[in-house]
Amino acid sequence: MPVQGSWVELWLGRYCAPGTHSFQQLRMDVRVCERCLKEELLSGATCLVCTIPGEVGATLRHAGNPGQSAQGLLCGSCLEEFGKRYAIKGWTIRL
Repeated sequence: MPVQGSWVELWLGRYCAPGTHSFQQLRMDVRVCERCLKEELLSGATCLVCTIPGEVGATLRHAGNPGQSAQGLLCGSCLEEFGKRYAIKGWTIRL
């Protein structure tokens, strides 16, 4: 049986790095990144990492590139995982 990977690692590997998306409006309430196809609510209430609506404001910073950061919301699942691990795929969190 394969080992279940991390929720955050899955989405960080699937989508562009947080804060680097190239969004285009798809529908009245959703826009989509033209490179990775991540969907985001136009209201800005989507998690920085996955596509679940965000709940808590946070800043993500990449340890390998201090200039790379993204500010927004994290969902409960992503927030919980960042609470258990200092860094995930080089990304750290600041609430």
